[in-house]
Amino acid sequence: MEIIKLGAINSTNEYLKKFIVNNSLTTKHVVYTFNQTNGKGQRGKIWHSEPGKNLAFSICIFPKNIEVKNQFIINMIVSLFLINILKALKIPDLKIKWPNDIMSGGKKICGILNETKLKGNKIENIVIGFGLNVNQETFENLPNASSLKLINKINYDLDGLVSYITQCLKNYDYLDVKTELQFNKIAKNYNNNLYGLDSFYNFKDSNNKIFLGKILSVAENGNLKIMKKNSKIKSYNFQEIQMILSN
Repeated sequence: MEIIKLGAINSTNEYLKKFIVNNSLTTKHVVYTFNQTNGKGQRGKIWHSEPGKNLAFSICIFPKNIEVKNQFIINMIVSLFLINILKALKIPDLKIKWPNDIMSGGKKICGILNETKLKGNKIENIVIGFGLNVNQETFENLPNASSLKLINKINYDLDGLVSYITQCLKNYDYLDVKTELQFNKIAKNYNNNLYGLDSFYNFKDSNNKIFLGKILSVAENGNLKIMKKNSKIKSYNFQEIQMILSN
């Protein structure tokens, strides 16, 4: 696994996608920076990061055993990997907010963005990116954001944090998933850590209509199963609905 540290960069995901093409990569690579100037998230959202305070991290993999229909399993694995990293750092009350956020005490501390390149009906590569709020203390117009420093009152060594994350990746290939049994186990663990499980929340659908629904589970394909107030159960993908959090 090759590791590349970048200075100021617009997006580690964008850099890595170009790096793959320009260097005809077929092996795992990691890039990271403490100064991402134009990070992005799901639904075209921008991830604002104070220079030198946070970590933007991307890894490319070339899976040979995950079908396109099962690509959300990568999101589940990465979410659980980050949960375990943060647990080791003594970050409390950790949950995975569907589809791509890590929460602590109801506040977002990490966002994940996976970008898949397909070749026919197979996955050619996946670039997995995550942004972790580490030492930033103010989040303008982001009332639901927090950081490791705000939570634990500790100023973290960013280089040490990267060393720990990369060592964890080297020690065990978290992304080597081969069997349906493994898929089921991962999905079960993901749901056990799901933010808002068995609770009612307001959601906004693709027509901007708000409805109340109870979160039941997330399927292996990434769809969120919700029970509405009329007891009808429906599954949604992340493009169809958005959870509304109160400030």
